[in-house]
Formats: sequence, structure tokens, C-alpha cells
Amino acid sequence: MDNTLNAFLRGIIEAATEFLPVSSTGHLFLFSYFFPFQNLSVPHEDFEDLFDIFIQTGAILSVVVLYFKTLSNHLITAIKFGLKKTTDRSGFQFYLNLFIGILPILILGFLFKSQLNQIKMRSDLLLILGLSWFVGGLIMVIVEKRHLDESSGKTIGLKESIIVGLLQCFALIPGVSRSAATIISARTLGISKKDSAEYSFFLAIPVLTLAGIYKLYKHRQILNSETIGLLLFGSIVSFIICYFIIRLFMAFIRRRSFISFGVYRIFLGLLVILYFLRY
Repeated sequence: MDNTLNAFLRGIIEAATEFLPVSSTGHLFLFSYFFPFQNLSVPHEDFEDLFDIFIQTGAILSVVVLYFKTLSNHLITAIKFGLKKTTDRSGFQFYLNLFIGILPILILGFLFKSQLNQIKMRSDLLLILGLSWFVGGLIMVIVEKRHLDESSGKTIGLKESIIVGLLQCFALIPGVSRSAATIISARTLGISKKDSAEYSFFLAIPVLTLAGIYKLYKHRQILNSETIGLLLFGSIVSFIICYFIIRLFMAFIRRRSFISFGVYRIFLGLLVILYFLRY
């Protein structure tokens, strides 16, 4: 497959799966397993490692654009609160919740970065992905069936941020999905579908941005006109499509639960496991 087409398709996959609870990294790993980049002027494994993480920045930018008013209003309020120009703590609490929510995964990601960097090279990667999709799907269906009531009125606070942040660490396992881990844990705590999804979006901004910067620095020696072009192209595709995917996703969960995503994960997991066992 032509590398430009490969980057285009990966951009679509990233956009379509990043904020859905189905694991974008898992889908990208699965795609690259069958369709790796070909005939690159740099080490193949290094560019694969960089590309699949870096194009997440395009998806992140779509969140910033879509929720710019929310993010900026909270930032202004937080700054005013810090300067004691207002007693409104909402902006400060918003960013405190995000900070608490990202700490666990950043710490564990740093401590186990060597092991995480080797996961894609494992011979049993497909089995890991399949089991993660399958088990995660079962949990999602069970949680959603138990928390279909949206009338609790609970919101994200300090306690919820700590719990969601800790459970988000399971997303370091390929196929688990950062979005699924955060959404499922928030739903278990009684948070509404809308608030669960949006908190997951906001947590992604610092987590995935820092992951992209780290990978870019780690593989800085392979950056040239060829690789930079593919990275930018994939990120632009991801940004454009993800902008619309998020809007469709939020419209979808206003009417329906996350159960359909759980069912999709179960079937995908079974297919991948069967393929692994057969081949």
C-alpha cells in the first residue's frame, strides 16, 4: 500500500475511534499489523511507533476547537479566582479535576515506558488486543445496563477525578481504550453520559498532547521531509474527520446508551482472538 494512502486511512481510523470507547490505538495497531508502512527512508519500527501516537494531536485539536468556549471560559474564571477577583471556584475546580485525573496515567506511563514501548513488537499482540476488546465490551454492557438512569445529577468532583484517573491507567494496555476506561468508570459513579464523555474528551487533551511530544522527541532523529509530511497529513485528516465524529457521537449518546459500543467490542475481540488462535 502506498504510504500516503496508508497515512490517510490511519488518519480516518484515528478520527473515527479516538473518542469512542473502542480503543483508537488498538485499531491502529491492528491496521498496522496487516498494513505497515513500506519502503521508508528511516527505521520502520520507529516511524510506526511515532506515527500512531502523533496523529492523535489532530484529534485533540478538534476537541479544543469544538470546546474552545468552555475551555477558555473556565480558564478565565480560574485565573480570576487565583487573583482573588472572583469567588467563583468553577473554573479552578474544572482544571483541578483535570490535573488530578491525568496524574496517575502520566506517572505510570513514565515508570513503565520501556515496557510500553515494546508492546507493539510482542508476538501475542493480537491476543492482548482481542482480550482487551472482549473483556472491556462485557464490562461496558454490564455497567450501562446498571446505570441507564440519568437522573442522579452527580457531577465530576475531586473524588470522582481520583477514581476515574486511577482507572484510566488500564488504558495503558492496548485495546482497553482510554475513552472506555474513563467513560465506564464515570458511568459507574453515576455521572451522566454527556458529562462522562466530555470529561473523557478534556482528559485526553493533556494526556495525548504530552504523549505526542514525548514520541516526537524520542524519534526526533527520523524526522525528515518524508516523515514530517506523512505525520502532518495524517494529523490533518484526523483533525477534520474527528471534528464531525465528536458531534455525531454526542448526538448519538443523547438518544442511546454505550451498550452498542460494548457489543461491537465483544464481537471484534472474538474475531481477533479467533484469528490469533488460528494463525
